Amino acid sequence: MSKKPGFFIILRMILILIAEIILLPVTIVIMAVGNLVSLGRWQDGTFRIASFLFGRTALLLAGIRCKVRYHGEMPQQPVVYLFNHCSTLDIFVTTSLALPRVRYIAKRELGYNPFFWAIAKLSGQIMIDRKDPREAIKQINRAYKYLKKKRFSLMLAPEGTRSRTGKILPFKSGAFHAAVEMGYPIVPMYIEGAYELCPGKSLIACPGTVTVHFHKPLDTSGWDRKSIRKHAEAMRERYLEWNGETRD
Repeated sequence: MSKKPGFFIILRMILILIAEIILLPVTIVIMAVGNLVSLGRWQDGTFRIASFLFGRTALLLAGIRCKVRYHGEMPQQPVVYLFNHCSTLDIFVTTSLALPRVRYIAKRELGYNPFFWAIAKLSGQIMIDRKDPREAIKQINRAYKYLKKKRFSLMLAPEGTRSRTGKILPFKSGAFHAAVEMGYPIVPMYIEGAYELCPGKSLIACPGTVTVHFHKPLDTSGWDRKSIRKHAEAMRERYLEWNGETRD
């Protein structure tokens, strides 16, 4: 990607910003009205509509095509989705998929944005205060019970933060603890091409294609807390292979 983006790329980014500023309050109204009319029964449907509009609009205006490839059958039960996180595009790609009954765990700071706060409240997203480790653990444990009761899937980046180099960072154990605690299988998602179009925390994206690979679900029913670190390392090995890397 060029260090000096051209006029049309910058214009695309401005259009995306304008479009999202318009779309966010519109989607909030859609979700609020849908929840009110249905007494909450349409919560997931309205959130999927909001997710699709938010993600797909940004990708479309940026000139980015999103392909999806399945390398195994998708389970019907709730799962923990994992994805590699190396680009600002990741949030637009994952939301544009509008996967059914998926919820995110996000840092509490995002709630300072009134639009994101409203969407999180209306759709049942999980906001965690990571500055207070003890409180964060309590919030996460409550979140696991809530997600399991509602039969919601969970979307997480096991690296815990965005890679600035495009290389796979060390995996944290949180996503794997979530799968064990809730008894969910893990579905590895590998996002291919996002870093090349929009590296790291850049806000400038070039036109192109991003491919989301859904790999075969991994059964976690035989796992326990003692083996979580081993399984996290084994999963990272797979992502390193998909990313064309060797183990560091």
